[in-house]
Amino acid sequence: MTRLVPHYLCDRWRTPTDLGTPRRHAVSGEEVYRVTAVGVDAGPAVAHARTVGIPALRGLGFAERARAARLLARHLARYQAEFVALAGHLGGSPADAEQDVRAGLDALLGHADAVTRHFAGETTSDGNLLVEPVTHTHLPPMAHLSAAPPGIAVHVSGFADPVSTMLDGFAGAFVLGAPSIVRPSRRTAELTAHLVRRVSECDAVPPGCLQLVTGPTDLTGHLGPHDELRFNGTAATAGRFRTLLARRPMPPRAEFTAGILDCAVLGMDAADHGRTLDLYVERLVAGMSAHNGQTRRAVRRAFVPETLMDAVSQAASSVLGGLRFTDRECGDPALGPLVDAAHRRRVLSALARLRRAARTVCGTPEDVAFAAKEYGPGAYLPPVLLAAGDVQAQDLHRVEAFGPVVALVPYRDADEIARALALGAGGLRSWIVTADPGQARDLARALAPTHERLHLIDPETSPDAALAPGKGQHPGRLRTRLTATTVGGTPAHLTAASDRWTPGSPPSTPGTSPLRLHLRDLRLGDTVTAGPRVVTREDIAAFAELTGDHYYLHTDEAAAADHPIFRGIVAHGHLVAALATGMLVPPEPGPVLANLGLDNLRFLAPVRPGTPLTVTMTAVRITPRPGTGRGEVRWHAVVTGAGDRPVARFDLTTLTADRPTTD
Repeated sequence: MTRLVPHYLCDRWRTPTDLGTPRRHAVSGEEVYRVTAVGVDAGPAVAHARTVGIPALRGLGFAERARAARLLARHLARYQAEFVALAGHLGGSPADAEQDVRAGLDALLGHADAVTRHFAGETTSDGNLLVEPVTHTHLPPMAHLSAAPPGIAVHVSGFADPVSTMLDGFAGAFVLGAPSIVRPSRRTAELTAHLVRRVSECDAVPPGCLQLVTGPTDLTGHLGPHDELRFNGTAATAGRFRTLLARRPMPPRAEFTAGILDCAVLGMDAADHGRTLDLYVERLVAGMSAHNGQTRRAVRRAFVPETLMDAVSQAASSVLGGLRFTDRECGDPALGPLVDAAHRRRVLSALARLRRAARTVCGTPEDVAFAAKEYGPGAYLPPVLLAAGDVQAQDLHRVEAFGPVVALVPYRDADEIARALALGAGGLRSWIVTADPGQARDLARALAPTHERLHLIDPETSPDAALAPGKGQHPGRLRTRLTATTVGGTPAHLTAASDRWTPGSPPSTPGTSPLRLHLRDLRLGDTVTAGPRVVTREDIAAFAELTGDHYYLHTDEAAAADHPIFRGIVAHGHLVAALATGMLVPPEPGPVLANLGLDNLRFLAPVRPGTPLTVTMTAVRITPRPGTGRGEVRWHAVVTGAGDRPVARFDLTTLTADRPTTD
């Protein structure tokens, strides 16, 4: 008997005890492995995730989890050939499987980069909460604290893009601090189990962070309001999960990726640019062939200018007619089979509905019948190209034939596309081909409200770069999975709660300048004051000569006297900022290694010759860089003139060395 795919529960592998259900090869129909038909009690797995996984992950900060995700990506990259080989029975080519694996590794790196680039410097000292101070002067002091809810993430996925789907879901939960339980499709259970095995072997992944259940295991009954269910699969299965969740008094947060129909839009200018139409058809056919159309990135609707429908139909059907079936494991670029015969039946059922709204251009029912008879046990389906007559036909925007099926849809303007897209569930990644920037603007604005990502392709420049899969993850998507809390209180309490110095908190004056202190010796609120330094007319003239900024307010006494606001010579604003930092920074070598930048510079009042300047700078945020022996210090500086009147303020970030620890 063939092997039975095991569960991975509580950091141990467990083989099911039943005979299981066979998974058959997409080409030969032979049995490849078996998956349990009865599932498993998920209660212990959920409890293990809560008692072991959550403490292990929350013991690491955002930055440490991001670093672990990078190490995991490096670890998994060594086993790419194994994952590609195990995907062979799915019917796709080795190139398809390689693309899926690369996309999965990119997802790990993308989530890590999103945390490093956008969350760095925003966390509390333990690295587990994000802080956003509220600076409205008319409100009491407050701050926003954001953290991942104290729950787990459950990922239920279909067979499409098995590696990238699992790693993308796991990576997002991992960097936020939530352990994952994955339940893959029966068709990809063996590949997912091997992927989980390799993840579990990585030392960077703490225990309890990833578990695997196979078969019809019920997970929703164990989830509560702080947990998260992420589903990727068919609309019908998503509907069953929604029904289950609706019956629960406190259901988990849920995100469903189902019923998504991506599209491709050909710009109106294609009539005048032959390369635009050629590129559009080339990409359309490539999308139908890649993964045999069985991917969430495949185009289902192709919006074409009404006047170009015949030209696109003829060009696309000509190319599609030349494709041949083959065993995709041999690496031939022709069409392979669908994942299995059962899925082929579902695609044909959806196709029958689409045919009621569109005529067949390529892939007639006779072609479909011939492929079924000619290629025996393989779930082969010829590419089907349809041409609709009514852009508003609802089935075009709601029915998904998850295979090499595309419907050409005519349009007259961008507004008509926007109205059509509103009839369906939207798209994940769609693309637009046009050489006209005006067309790109109008079409992008029409598609943006219903899409997560758009590619604007100019056929005259670099279409390949424009279509490259995005490696970065939008930080906003991660933030929406956090719980934000508004915290108010006294400045001192807010400073303690947020690890950010809040104006009004008692300042601290250490015995030496804070700029002479190592990172671990600094405290929030450490303050240094320097000055006064009198600004002279000679200073202003020298700065103008040095920088080339000879604006009349700084150099021409007579012209400046007529200025409606200043009525005379004033110092350059950047001269004031430069003098302030010059007064503060000690000249000798010390812990401050570099000035990383100056932000939020504001000039509050004019500085005239003879004004005495004093600057006060306070440490408002201290962010260690783990493992580097240094960190970032954010300082808030206020420059005052005569009568302690504020004339400028800014934030300065320094790279500061840490003091070596002593054993």
